[in-house]
Amino acid sequence: MYKKILLTAFSVLAVLALAAATGDRSFTVKTAGIAWQPVHMEGMPEGLQLRPLHENPRTKMSSSIVQYPKGFHEPRHHHVTCGHYIYVLKGRLNSPDGDLLPGMFTYAAPNESHGPYTAVEGAEIFFYTDGPLDFIVDK
Repeated sequence: MYKKILLTAFSVLAVLALAAATGDRSFTVKTAGIAWQPVHMEGMPEGLQLRPLHENPRTKMSSSIVQYPKGFHEPRHHHVTCGHYIYVLKGRLNSPDGDLLPGMFTYAAPNESHGPYTAVEGAEIFFYTDGPLDFIVDK
């Protein structure tokens, strides 16, 4: 009986550990306590900062707050391994489809080119990817 209880407890802990490791658990984050980190990505000019909020190691989805300094120019590009979602929190980003302003939402599907984006003023966005992020600059 003791071994059965111990085995059951071990099984529950293993499932909880797996869920925590794969990001399949609910959580809350105080974003102000997360330090800004520079973004280093091939093809992306230096200057972006981000606050990583969540990454699921199993699915490779991620969410973060991204900060664009005034004048930052992101080249026209596409992604093969993910789609991404942007919700503008503050500032203004200029795009070929018009300005992205606070409260606006845009989705970029995999393999569809988008941008370029220029930060007309400093901006912050909520950025979510539904898979591993790649960045391919269009020629």
